[in-house]
Amino acid sequence: MRQRLNGVRDSLLTLENGQEWHALADVSVLRDRGTLLSRLAVLADDVLDRTDLENLLLELRQVMIDVDRHLQEV
Repeated sequence: MRQRLNGVRDSLLTLENGQEWHALADVSVLRDRGTLLSRLAVLADDVLDRTDLENLLLELRQVMIDVDRHLQEV
């Protein structure tokens, strides 16, 4: 699970070096990206210790929805 979350994080970071990312002028998109990266880092740490798997699954689904939405805006 952590490897998959790292893959998502890497995809967000790759945008930083891509043409699409340099074309962005919207500060809110940059802020959203930072928020998503923070959420992914927290979830990657939590996935090892969480006992409430239903809530973890809900959080993982929501962050994936938010990442997908963010990538569509870019």
